[in-house]
Amino acid sequence: MISVLIMANGDTEGLGATLAALVPGVAAAVVREAIIIDCGEDRDAARVAEAVGASLVRAGDDEDGWREGVREARGPWLMLLKAGDVPTANWIAVMERFLRREAGRTTGLWLGGSCIVPLGRLRHVAQGLFGRAPLGPRMLLSKAHVVAGHRRPMMLPALPVAFEAAG
Repeated sequence: MISVLIMANGDTEGLGATLAALVPGVAAAVVREAIIIDCGEDRDAARVAEAVGASLVRAGDDEDGWREGVREARGPWLMLLKAGDVPTANWIAVMERFLRREAGRTTGLWLGGSCIVPLGRLRHVAQGLFGRAPLGPRMLLSKAHVVAGHRRPMMLPALPVAFEAAG
């Protein structure tokens, strides 16, 4: 099962849309838990977390937030999203196939896209080739590999999960 880490950063409306999109994944036993990461003192994020039964992690910046979210997560797989990421309808079937097929063999993958790495992710790919890529949204990673310090999320092809903007 997947622990979903969501970087909220003051986007309460986007956070709500992302959480609503995850509900079918909870019902399908794909999503184990949601962890909301807030890098400020956003009271709305705390209220949303309490209302939906999600954990709330407070941190000083995004990198610390991702790390704290990983520590809090209980699932063997981590899906990292930012508030407003809404996976399209096929995401549950894709994740179910992935979880059955991989069963811990893969370090990490990008979510969304095809076999072509989008230009904005080239920095992450280069860092992944020569060291550890930073944690960031739209990644699916094995918690065990992240905790051990191994992050190579540029493995291709990416899972065919598309995202749309909330709103």
